[in-house]
Amino acid sequence: MLLSKKDVFWGYFAQIFSIASGVITLPLILRMLTKEEIGLNYLLITFGSLVSLFDFGFASQFGRNISYVFGGAQNLKKEGLEVLDSPTEINYRLLSTMIKTAQYVYRRIALVVLTTMLSLGTWYIYEVTDGFKSVDNAFIIWLFFSFSIFFDIFYSYYTSLLVGKGMIMESRKAIVYSKLVYILLAFVFLYMGFGLVGVVIANFVAPFFNRIISYRFFFTNDLRGKLDSYIITKEEKIKLFNIVWHNSRRLGLVFIGSYAINKFSLFLAGLYLPLSDIASYGLMLQLFGLVSAVAGTFFSINQSRFSVLRVNGKLDELLKEFAYSMNLYYVLFILGAFFIIFICPWFLTVIGANAKLPSLLIMGVFTVIVLLEGNHSNFSTLIVIKNEIPFVKPSLIAGGAIILGDYFSLAYTGWGILGLVLVQGLVQIAYANWKWPYVVCKEFRISFFMFIVIGAQESLIKLRRQQL
Repeated sequence: MLLSKKDVFWGYFAQIFSIASGVITLPLILRMLTKEEIGLNYLLITFGSLVSLFDFGFASQFGRNISYVFGGAQNLKKEGLEVLDSPTEINYRLLSTMIKTAQYVYRRIALVVLTTMLSLGTWYIYEVTDGFKSVDNAFIIWLFFSFSIFFDIFYSYYTSLLVGKGMIMESRKAIVYSKLVYILLAFVFLYMGFGLVGVVIANFVAPFFNRIISYRFFFTNDLRGKLDSYIITKEEKIKLFNIVWHNSRRLGLVFIGSYAINKFSLFLAGLYLPLSDIASYGLMLQLFGLVSAVAGTFFSINQSRFSVLRVNGKLDELLKEFAYSMNLYYVLFILGAFFIIFICPWFLTVIGANAKLPSLLIMGVFTVIVLLEGNHSNFSTLIVIKNEIPFVKPSLIAGGAIILGDYFSLAYTGWGILGLVLVQGLVQIAYANWKWPYVVCKEFRISFFMFIVIGAQESLIKLRRQQL
């Protein structure tokens, strides 16, 4: 499952649209919305991330197991992988069972999420908007946003299907086209004076385009013919669900810890800091999140290939390709962070933005924290590809420590945003930042320095090939 240049191009292009769709509309949002609306917008984004935890690791597990099936696996295991001695044909009955199970799971997750948002979520938005008074049309905004999240989750398994099949370019095209619809509608509604209501309406429409396009890409006439010949029993779906759930529940706990580490601070800050400060902090999180996502795109689009290399026991090739993807991550992240720190403040002044970035000190410290966070996250993902998840407890402990640290910082100090940043950095450097890179390097019997050297060597080799 080699990636073509088109796969790589669409991977980067889609990542920019997927993560930066908000950034593309950001100048207009920062200029046309009030500070309170900007702050609420970032709280909505954070709330969307919170309810996405209901996925509980199913997306990555379905995608990974579908990769195994298309790679020739005839049986799926709760732990470990079935290593193939020779190429085998695709087990279409197993594939059909996987698809039916994914549909069953996501329909129920979406309903649970909608119920949670319309109950607990409504209370939270009521509190942070002073009874829906500090932001115009706050309740309507919340309703549209809640249903947009519902449909986004309802159809999200299509991305797992495409990526698992190795249709990287097609999955990215679906993302690009749906985000393009969002961007165009957001621009139109903002210029029409709809404010934040227009942004959430655009967000509501986009998932339907993603679903239509993804369906046409994945379910070809040939594939539908092969899948329709199988009648999947309830027992088969339950058996497969139990296999997927074995690691999904642990991965879901990891995601909860990850959310507490990276996102809960903004959610908690909404109860202590003014919306203008939330706008500043949220803007920094969004921009650094964009840089981290773009820098990690090559690693992300190669995950299905990494899975196949694992299944086939090609560990030397896996090490080289992983090291190269991480080398690319380091370079792109550092360049992006430089742009945020030294160029973005000037740009915000030029466009007359109603929100500004935090101080140079805060952004400098945050740069190091996010770089280390992304580094160990990618290393831990390589561990997950082995169908092993050894970091459930550490992730939950770190998340709990950060929540407590954030609470004490916000409630008993005047450090504000700086306190939130320092708490995250200190907790992560104590364990996760060094532990998971160490585990991976130990498996391959190399030092981290040698890992960097291998990545640099692979980068030079690929660069020379491009020049020939």
